[in-house]
Parts: sequence; structure tokens; C-alpha cells
Amino acid sequence: MTHQWGREKISMGVDVVIIGGGFAGTSAAITLARANRSVALVDSHQPRNRFSEHSHGVLGFDSASPIQMLESGRQEFQSFGGEVIPETAKSLMPAEGHSHRWTTELESDEVVYSRHVIVATGITDKLPDIPGLEQLWGNRVFHCPYCHGYEAKNKNLAVIGGKNPPFTFRIAKLLTKWTDRVTFYPHGLELSQEEKRLMESLGITIEPNLVQGVRESERFDGGVVLDVGHEKKEYEACFTGPEFVPNDSILKQAGCAVEHGWVKEDSGMTSLEGIWAAGNVISSPDQMPQAMGAGAAVAIKVDQKMFDEDISC
Repeated sequence: MTHQWGREKISMGVDVVIIGGGFAGTSAAITLARANRSVALVDSHQPRNRFSEHSHGVLGFDSASPIQMLESGRQEFQSFGGEVIPETAKSLMPAEGHSHRWTTELESDEVVYSRHVIVATGITDKLPDIPGLEQLWGNRVFHCPYCHGYEAKNKNLAVIGGKNPPFTFRIAKLLTKWTDRVTFYPHGLELSQEEKRLMESLGITIEPNLVQGVRESERFDGGVVLDVGHEKKEYEACFTGPEFVPNDSILKQAGCAVEHGWVKEDSGMTSLEGIWAAGNVISSPDQMPQAMGAGAAVAIKVDQKMFDEDISC
């Protein structure tokens, strides 16, 4: 259960507002609450990995549910005195005329003041526009070999070309570390002669026909059936390469500098004093353990920044 943020508290200030309650944001929230900071976690409960039934590669928690892990983390945060605001933040503004530095405005038009803000709003995975693919995302269709490659070990698997050509080409090749039965469907992506030669040298079968649909396999647990031309191709596992779109509109709206399409940061610190970022919103490769570590690391920097501000007064 999350605490309902009482209306009488909305105008009060806290040390830190954290926007986004995924693995980076919740880890940052716990770290700061344990450091005796007043912390408000603004979270609409829509984490990126809400589609996944199981997580892998997390020390001591292999095959655990990401949603259940986040719920446990949220309860831990609250046990240390943290407050959860079950809303969406829509803007960040300087808190003019207030003792705190920043104002976080919520979708309800209520506001929370804070000395510092950590944005951990993650990214959105834009999938290829193929019927059925989105419904199987995170369940039977994956993108990360290091998260799900082991479960595809020695299996017959398909890789479908996505909206991220370099990433898609890379995972198709990497997956040959786990299995020698990889079929790559470019699905409209253009392969250079060098790329084609390299894939074929790794034993990858390149299938030029477009994928017209994806559905569950009844034969293989976790498998898929692809509609390819007039044929049905069945595979034991499936990967694709989505386009990674950072959910950084609130950072850009606040005026944070952008570089190469991503919000510019240095160890989590943005170009604006008091606004920080952690996790996938600034780093697309971050897996759950990396996101948790990034959240904790930024939280420690924020706590020490506040400590130095206080003793210099």
C-alpha cells in the first residue's frame, strides 16, 4: 500500500523530490530516506519492465517478478519515513520566493517544493509495427541478450529487425554466443555487404521476407510463430531491437542542456543546479542492477551536496 499524499502536505517542502519509481528512482529514494532526508517519490507506477514476468541477472533474485521487487522496495522506502505520491509530475520550475530551490507541479495541479530533484523516468521502447508483437513484449519477445540470452541457450531463435538498426544488428550477432541457431529477419533494414558477411560467418541465417505477424507458439513454452509470406515459421525464442526513447520531457522543459539527443549530465548532475538524473532516462543500456546502482550513487551525491550546503551556511 502507498500512502496517499495528504492535501495539507502538498505546500510543504522536502529535501528531495524523486520523479519516477522504477529501479533507479526507488533505489535513490531508499538511500536518501536512510540518510535522514525528507523524500517524496512521485510515481505513476508504469515502470518499463512492467511487461516482464521475470527478471534475470539480479544478484539473489533470479526469475523474480520486477513488479513485486519494486513493490517491496517501495514498502522499504516508506518504512524509512519516505512519502509516495501516486501521481505524474508534469513540470519543474524554479521555486521563486520560496526557501526551496525547485517546484514540482503534478498532474493534479498541486505542487511540491524541494531543494533537489532526481528524475528517473526511464525510457520507452518503440517496437516494430508488427501485429501481435506488442502483446508478447517482455513475455515471449525480448531485446537484451544479457537479460534473457541464457534462457535462449541452444534454442532455435529469431531476431526481428527493429527501429534501432545498430542495436538490432549487434544483438543478432551477440546471440550466437548462446545458440548456433539464429535467424535474422531484417524486416526492411538494409544490411551492408560487410554486415551480411559478418552475420553469415557467425552462422546466422538471413531471411529477407517481411514478418507480417507474431503469435504465441503452442508447441514451445516461451516460443513464437511468425507469419512470413505464406508460411508459418516457429521459433523457441524471439528478440527484436526497439528504438530507445528517453522519457526526458520534464528535464527538457525545465531547461536542461541536451547533447546528441540525450540530456547532458555529469555523474548524474544536469546543467541545472539542483536537478539530477539517473537510470535509463540518461543511459539506455542500464539494466536493473545498473539502474539500482546509478540511483544509489546519485542519491549519495545529492545527500553530500546538501550536507556541504548546510555546513557552509
